[in-house]
This record gives sequence, C-alpha cells and structure tokens, in this order.
Amino acid sequence: MHPGSLEACGFRTSTLHPRPSSGHLSSAAQALPPSLQIVCQKRKQRWPGGYLSTPVELAMAPFAPLASTILVLLWLTAPSRACTCVPPHPQISFCKAEFVIRAKFVGPGEFNQTSIYRRYEIKITKILKGLNTLEYVHDIEYIYTPHTESVCGYMHRSKNQSEEFIIAGKMRDGHMYISTCSFVAPWNSLSPAQRQGFIKTYATGCEECTVFPCLSVPCKLQNNTHCLWTDSLFRRSEKGYQSLHLACLPQKSGMCAWHSLRYGYRRA
Repeated sequence: MHPGSLEACGFRTSTLHPRPSSGHLSSAAQALPPSLQIVCQKRKQRWPGGYLSTPVELAMAPFAPLASTILVLLWLTAPSRACTCVPPHPQISFCKAEFVIRAKFVGPGEFNQTSIYRRYEIKITKILKGLNTLEYVHDIEYIYTPHTESVCGYMHRSKNQSEEFIIAGKMRDGHMYISTCSFVAPWNSLSPAQRQGFIKTYATGCEECTVFPCLSVPCKLQNNTHCLWTDSLFRRSEKGYQSLHLACLPQKSGMCAWHSLRYGYRRA
C-alpha cells in the first residue's frame, strides 16, 4: 500500500452505503508523517464519508468532474453544428428555387409558441420567378422560416427596412419558406453580372445546363452539359470569379459553357 494512497488515508471500498464521517483522520492516517497527513486531510474533505461504493467508483471518482464538464460542453456545442451550409453558385440557387423575389423586410420576426416557424413581414418589390403576380399584388406578405438557427432557421439581422433583398426559397401550401441555406442577400451587395443573372440570364441555363461543384482535385465533368465550378475549392466561394461574373449557359452545339454576364449573352 503506497503512503498517502486512499487506503493509507483510511478509505475502504464497500458495497454498502457510505457511513457518516467523524471528521477526523483514521488511526492509520495519524501514524503517517505530517506532510502525508495534510494530503489525507484534503482527501478526507473530498470524500467526507470515508467510503466509496465499489473499486470501480474508487478508480473513477477523480475523473467525475472532467466527465461532467465534457458532457456540458458537448450539449452546448451540439446545436450550433446542427445546420451548416456551403454557399452555392447563385445560378444553382435560382434554378432550384420555387420562387425568387426582391423584397424588403418591413417587420420583426414573429414567433408563435404553437408553431415551429417564425414569420417575417415583407414587401415584395419584384417577382423574378415562380409567383403568380395576380396572387401576390398585396403590399405586405409573410415569409416563413424555422424558429431557430439550430434547426436551419434564417435570422434576419438588418434593421434597415428600406434595404432591398434578393430572396430565393420554396413554396409550401401557398406560403413562402426560406432557411439558413436559402439564397438571401442585399440586392446592392450583388455584382452587376449577378443582378443580370437573377433578372434574366440564369433562367436560360436552368433547363439544359448544370453548375457542377468541384469539391476536390482532380475534378471531372460527368457530361457536356455541366460547367465545372472551381470557386468552391477556395474559402468564401460565393466571392469567387465564377460566382460573381459567370453563368453556365447552353451553346448551339448542345454543350454548356461558362459565359461572362458582363458582355450580355447570345447563344454561340
């Protein structure tokens, strides 16, 4: 038995419940040198009962605080990892969206405790895709999103109600829905080529062409209607040259190729 160990300090393993401690060191501990008695006294304060239920508990007891800390950290960090999205090329967002609009957020997010969605009050300024203009002629509409970011909810943080946004999302039961992964950006933050793409040109490539992300090298196109998008190899792919200036558009040959939107588009 090592001097200063739990056994030397008078601790014993037992399957019985811990007995109340007298608050004093055992006779065995009192026979130890003064320096080791101090160690025993500290351990007595840590396990005042003087008993541990089993040898396993005896071995694991020092690690209990660490295990609790790890569990708390895992619980705190898990929600933040629940929804992660890689920004797509804007043409991908346009083609996959069921509606694309320009709109202003004119009201704060409203959350109903009986619903899992938050809704924002918006004013549509321009319909670019998907909505019937005759049905959406009202000044004010609502757009819905999951209520928290941990479940992919979109949190609108701009306080400027006059700022116009481009919004691409999905329709469900006649209502507009968006998420963290939806394309939502200030209209003025788009490049001139991107604005032209959303207004007119991206739609030209939706039926025949596909923007194909290159996630790791080497990259290989699956067919001639794909355009290899290499911006995604780098950080902030939404700020890459292909995202800012190019669209994947059909050619007369039946193939698809990148085309600069800075010079207009005519099928070659």
